[in-house]
Amino acid sequence: MTIPIDWTVAGPATIVLAGALVALLVDAFYPRRTWLGSGLPATVALVAAGGELLRGDAGTYPFAFSAIVLAGTLFVVVASNVMNFENAMPPGEYHFLLLSAAAGGLLMVGARDIVTLVVALELLSLPSIALVGLRQGDRVAIRSAWTFFLASVVSTAITLMGVSLLYGIAGSLDYAKLRDGLADPRVPDGVVAVAVVLTVVGLLFKLGAVPFHVWIPDTYGGTSVMVAGFLSTVSKAAALGALLTLLSVALPSAHDAWQPVVGIVAAVTMTIGNVGALRQDDAIGLLAWSSIAQAGFLLAPAVAIGTSEGLTAPVQYLAGYALANLVAFAALAVVLRLRGSTGLEELRGMARSDPWMGIPLVLAGLTLAGFPPAVIGLVTKYVVIRPVVDSDHVWLAVVMGVNVMLGLAYYLRLVVILCDRPDGDPYVSPSPPVSVRIAKSAVLLGAGALVVLSAWPDLLLTHLP
Repeated sequence: MTIPIDWTVAGPATIVLAGALVALLVDAFYPRRTWLGSGLPATVALVAAGGELLRGDAGTYPFAFSAIVLAGTLFVVVASNVMNFENAMPPGEYHFLLLSAAAGGLLMVGARDIVTLVVALELLSLPSIALVGLRQGDRVAIRSAWTFFLASVVSTAITLMGVSLLYGIAGSLDYAKLRDGLADPRVPDGVVAVAVVLTVVGLLFKLGAVPFHVWIPDTYGGTSVMVAGFLSTVSKAAALGALLTLLSVALPSAHDAWQPVVGIVAAVTMTIGNVGALRQDDAIGLLAWSSIAQAGFLLAPAVAIGTSEGLTAPVQYLAGYALANLVAFAALAVVLRLRGSTGLEELRGMARSDPWMGIPLVLAGLTLAGFPPAVIGLVTKYVVIRPVVDSDHVWLAVVMGVNVMLGLAYYLRLVVILCDRPDGDPYVSPSPPVSVRIAKSAVLLGAGALVVLSAWPDLLLTHLP
């Protein structure tokens, strides 16, 4: 029996995987070490995968998540040229692992059965773990990779326990058959609740939700800046897309089992993330804890998943968040390359002394805070809270409002530091090499996109489902 393949789903992932292999081969046979050598085929593969994706149905939210995965990975590939000077970071292996993880993310979003979902989850997780510890001779990176690995193994084991229970209940792992099987009134509600909660654990881990958040600060602080940027955006996009698809397509009949869990996890996640970010004195650490808090905001609208806005609001919020976060991480990668530190005191006055990187950082901070003139951040905050209120989860909307104010405290602290007068002699930005200029170009293009979206928010709100 032949199994039909949906190439609108499998095509982009296949192209990205082919690009990963070509990037590795080019690096292996290229006469001299250069990030452009393996970066070029990686870029071509991502652009080609985007073209293949456009052949599918652009009006669905899985399409939107896949587009965010591809665009985010492309941004990371371009900005990663800033690491050209790092002899300890092999470019071929880096691009191979990056694109392999991106392919896993694409398959997660497009999965329509749990076997594919679990395999795709591992295809995203294992290369990501290798990316964290890829820098040769870096003990901190290796320790961070081990932390990431152990947390991933535990969450996957819990998920497989839930999957086995689901199979025992429904006799199938196909999403459509699961939906019908779980709706059978003869199945005990307690068994369904346990199976569903255990199954979603792996996706909550990739999303960085509490209690599976402890790996994030250590991992982001120990790995390369752009790898942290990839994990905070592309990995989150894939996990969120897969989770929403699973809940809305396969588990709607178990709504009463997972909805309270999702609401409580979202509230606790955003609160713990914001409280942790308030205590940071390094920009990378601040963004690490901030990404935990943002995971809570991304997860919260799932309580209203039965409505259209319960699915569209997370996509629209994710698009704005991902762009701002990638701009921030890329700018910090350049700062680390030129100044050697991302401590908040090192960033003091950077909007004055180095406006080409300082102003994009200010804009990214304002967007993440949802504070004017970064209007797109304010609009997406409203978009993500509205379905929660409309579904009568007022308590969760109140928690979200409180956490918006907590986020303002540390994001605006970062903005004030960037706009302050620099201490000591003014910083003079050196003439950077070509690789750094490429990374700077990515930052400026991303910042320009934030300006355009702030001026015309409808570009985001009407073009994403």
